[in-house]
Amino acid sequence: MELHRRRRSTGLAVLVIVFGLVAVVCAWGAANTATTVVYALCGALALAIGGVLLRDEFRPFRFVIAEDGLTLRDGGTVAWTDLDHIVLDEPTPPAMSGPHLLLEPGDRVVLKLDEVKESQDEIIEALRRYAGPRFDNRIARRGDHVNFLTVLRGYEPGRVDNLLRRAGDALLSGDPAQRAELRQELENPDLVVVLRGYDRAQVDAHLRKLYARLGD
Repeated sequence: MELHRRRRSTGLAVLVIVFGLVAVVCAWGAANTATTVVYALCGALALAIGGVLLRDEFRPFRFVIAEDGLTLRDGGTVAWTDLDHIVLDEPTPPAMSGPHLLLEPGDRVVLKLDEVKESQDEIIEALRRYAGPRFDNRIARRGDHVNFLTVLRGYEPGRVDNLLRRAGDALLSGDPAQRAELRQELENPDLVVVLRGYDRAQVDAHLRKLYARLGD
């Protein structure tokens, strides 16, 4: 399965370049030297930014999931036999870059799923087919994502997300000491009320369920 880049900045790049060209034309016909310099600098900066955006949009991209292993974006290849696991996970909150693939050993992130056109389900299916038991869908193993309501005077989302992730990891680990540590933290969680945050009643109810699961 070959993945394809999701192009999101082409239109913006074109607009920035057009603005730069207009600024250069205005500099050519400006009434005085100061105005000419300002227009020229703005035009040059816009053209440079637009060029960088276009370069990033159209630079070579290749990522292949195949029977014998992976072809990575940098052109390198990795055989399945060289890996312990290929992991589908999410970044540690409050990072919001979305799900990514990382290779173990090394915890090397090789792909962010929001950069490609193919859906997460398609990528999961390909990894299950080709990587077999080496594929670790840690998002699924950690448990369903909870969509709390956002309300006035709720818990700060970043702290809640971070706590839930760590609790999920403790459940996955099977380590009694790690579970006990998280269970103790859930007894009096360090959560902060903000102007707009997660519904406190929903969060508290979910934390009680996690507390019970960590004690099993």
